[in-house]
Amino acid sequence: MLAIAGAVEKGLVAADIGTDHAQLPILLVKNGICPKVYACDVRRGPLAMAEENIRREELTDRIPVILSDGFREVPDDCECAVIAGMGYYTAVGILEDAEDRLGNLKQIIVQVNNDEYRFRAWLSSKHYSIRSELLIYENGKDYAAVVFDTKTHEPYSYEEQLLGPCLISTQTPAFTAYCSRKAEHIKKIIALRGEDAQNADLLRDLEIFEKYTKK
Repeated sequence: MLAIAGAVEKGLVAADIGTDHAQLPILLVKNGICPKVYACDVRRGPLAMAEENIRREELTDRIPVILSDGFREVPDDCECAVIAGMGYYTAVGILEDAEDRLGNLKQIIVQVNNDEYRFRAWLSSKHYSIRSELLIYENGKDYAAVVFDTKTHEPYSYEEQLLGPCLISTQTPAFTAYCSRKAEHIKKIIALRGEDAQNADLLRDLEIFEKYTKK
């Protein structure tokens, strides 16, 4: 959550889609990153807890709580949207339902719990621009957050979709460690499968991941 909060451009009015208990909006406002954050969720239960948390922090005037299915009830002054902690299909469904609004946003941050490659492939198919990326390693699991906007971009290569164009360009130690973990995971899958024709795609991915673990 700290990593995602750090990716939000300072001064923007934001909306946390699927806010759960409003921890991210509270963090953004308390740290002076956003003047206002809409805490949005489709479920009344989490919103009730969000309201209580916001009230406890005395931030009710700066964090409006909104019952909303995706972007549907989000006010037009929203400049940045965060969609985090969801599966690929849920996140993409929210974005596709709001495609007519995405172009008005200065920044969109998405962190899916799986299928980072598939999400980047979706962005590529839309010709959207990936502006930055974050790697998050938590409780033994890898997550990636993608910051993008709708400005036109050429389709990303398979390697860029798999690893992330911005992560490839910076190649931080965290990225190298990520590639190493991914490579080891693929090796385990191949070992369990044995000689299997389906290993062709895995071997291709393994070669790409290992390419970035070697100095």
